[in-house]
Amino acid sequence: MKLGLLDIGSAAARLEVVDLDDPRMPRAAWSAKARTRLAEHTLVSGEVTEEGAQQAVRAVRYCVRAAEEAAPDALIAYGTAAVRDATNAAELRERLGAAAGVQVRALSPSDEAAVAHHAARRWRGRSGRALTTVDIGGGTTDVVTGTGERPPEVVTLPFGAARLTRSYLPDDPPRPEQVAELDELLRATIPRSLERIARRERGHPIALSKVLRQLAVLAESGAGGTARHPHRLRRSMLTPWIPVLAELDQRQRAKLPGVSRNRGRRILAGAMTADRVLEALGVEELEICPWGLREGLVYRFVEAETETPREALALAGDLFS
Repeated sequence: MKLGLLDIGSAAARLEVVDLDDPRMPRAAWSAKARTRLAEHTLVSGEVTEEGAQQAVRAVRYCVRAAEEAAPDALIAYGTAAVRDATNAAELRERLGAAAGVQVRALSPSDEAAVAHHAARRWRGRSGRALTTVDIGGGTTDVVTGTGERPPEVVTLPFGAARLTRSYLPDDPPRPEQVAELDELLRATIPRSLERIARRERGHPIALSKVLRQLAVLAESGAGGTARHPHRLRRSMLTPWIPVLAELDQRQRAKLPGVSRNRGRRILAGAMTADRVLEALGVEELEICPWGLREGLVYRFVEAETETPREALALAGDLFS
């Protein structure tokens, strides 16, 4: 069975088709991507503007039409924090669902974090050993620790890079007092929130998100060279970049190694959050994992022995709200 997964996020909509019978699974057999730019069109109040909604609808339509050639047997569409947490989420999901031709669903923050953690566990290929994952998305920062497929410690904070940028770093480049205010918030909140995880056996620490992967490229790139696919993000290499990023605007940041144009605006908030999370956990580096939520969902479907499109849709109803 070919399963289509449409991920509608703060930066882009991505539709990937995975053949559940292919031994290369969870690698996608086909994919399409279009920019949503929801992060850029979300107000401080949390409302997605009309322009943002229209852009996201166009992105979804593009992906779904492009997928006709791949002919997925079942299509599951879901929104991450940018869609789920919008103050006009109900209307937004209805419009996106009309564009997709299916209901747009959403995982709760804790379930989303647990599913991504499951992907990292499958990627590492180790069962029964402690694993800690760190995921800095657009809307939340998630830290998960455990030894099994159902992790006992899941901490999800409303500290996504896009959300923090919108609320605390509105100027481009930000004013020093804005950076100081955000740093004060992170210092006061993150250590307390991660206290229980910091006391547990954390095992192997892994980074999951695109923000952390881009930060790893930036941190590991030496003068005149670029580490295109670094295997780790080291705090000692990341921390010195924070004051540098704070002085640059979005366009200047996008010229740095690894920093994409659409994430240039939020990369400072991502770096500051990552630095405080690593400090609170007492971890010096994170291994970079290329998998995340999508791969975790694919394994959830496979492990449930989903064999027909109807079963896939029924399972989606159980997994998503």
